[in-house]
Order: sequence, then structure tokens, then C-alpha cells
Amino acid sequence: MSTHENGTSPYRRALEAARALGRADGRLAVDVEPDGEPVLGPWCHGLDPEGLAHLVWEADGGPAPAGVVLNAPLWYAQGFREALACARAQQAGRHLTGRRPDRTCRPPAGRPCARLCGVLPAPRRPPDDSR
Repeated sequence: MSTHENGTSPYRRALEAARALGRADGRLAVDVEPDGEPVLGPWCHGLDPEGLAHLVWEADGGPAPAGVVLNAPLWYAQGFREALACARAQQAGRHLTGRRPDRTCRPPAGRPCARLCGVLPAPRRPPDDSR
């Protein structure tokens, strides 16, 4: 099956996985991230850009292309910002109404708060060199 037949390229899947990791981390960070602070920095999911690219790159386990190394942190940061903004909006709604908002936050531009299922890559373990 070619890339055109299944609809997504390995490059796109890697970037979507980076975004999904950012969204997951953003949902967890809502209580510890200071309000109004920009999401900046070279570390993503506790990894440097090369480590994040290696985590999300699935094509034959080879080295990630330079485009994934350069762009995966940007997609991660975008997902982190989206989830953080959505979680804060849900918290604000909860404080204003006194009740829990519905589970989906749907801003006019799309659905950045929707859960992404099945997008996260399986974690890879480094080879065991202790033998």
C-alpha cells in the first residue's frame, strides 16, 4: 500500500504524534503552568528535539529526517498550547457556572480540545547493552 493509498505520509504521522504528545502534556500541565507565560523552550515531553523526533518517527526505525527533527518540537508546542488553553477555558467555565462543562471544548476554529486516540506512538526502549 502506497502512502497515497493510506492517506498519510510517515512524516505527517510523526508530526501528528508530536502534536498529540503536546496535547497530552498540556492537559496534565494546566495546574502547574503559570497563566500568561508563553510555551517556549527546546524540551518536549522531557526530550530534546532529536529525542522527540526519534520517539515519533516510525518508518523502519531508521534515523528521523531533518524535517521531523526541526518541526516535531513546533507541532508539540502547538498541541501543548491548544490543550492548555482548552483546559483553562474549561476550568474558567466550571468556576463561572459552578458545574462541570461538557467534555468537548469546541472553539470556532476547530476542535483543538478533542481527544486524539491511537495517534501516540508506542514507546521505544533503548537496546539493552548489559548482556
